[in-house]
Amino acid sequence: MKSKSSKDEKKIETVEEKEPTVLTPEEEIQKLKSEVEDYNEKFLRVVADFDNFRKRIDRDREQQNLRLRGEILSNFLEIVDTAEKAVEVDHPDLESSLEGIKGIHKLMSALMDSFNIERFDPQGEQFDFRLHEALTTVEKEGVEPNTIVEVIQSGYTLEGELLRPAKVVVSKGFEEEGEKIVVEGE
Repeated sequence: MKSKSSKDEKKIETVEEKEPTVLTPEEEIQKLKSEVEDYNEKFLRVVADFDNFRKRIDRDREQQNLRLRGEILSNFLEIVDTAEKAVEVDHPDLESSLEGIKGIHKLMSALMDSFNIERFDPQGEQFDFRLHEALTTVEKEGVEPNTIVEVIQSGYTLEGELLRPAKVVVSKGFEEEGEKIVVEGE
């Protein structure tokens, strides 16, 4: 039985050891100050790490933009070279000049295709302010109002997103002679 009582005594001792030590108010304040300093240091490290991360992302983005611009512009160099050659060569006839211009146009079209740039020509379509820029309106007999009657400049999209709206002339309602409104001063 002695062994059982010695086990009980050990349990009592360990329970007593686990009781929290009571700190004086000054010790408690010092402990809390230390914890606050630790958390503050951790917070400052996290803020610094985040700031470094943000700077690295900005730097990477700038480098990527530079690479992309370089790739795009290097594709235009071939076109510039071709245009320079066309200008330098003495063209005795209009036909050879036209062939040079057609060659440049073909290179530009191929470049635009490689970047998924699509041209659209909205002749005869209904005017849509999201895709078209109306330069003027005209009366056109037999044409519904808000119909595009002339395309001044084609529009372009890049993978479905508008790059440039088409510049167009739009029809307005046709007025009969008797229906015209006279504006003072005209």
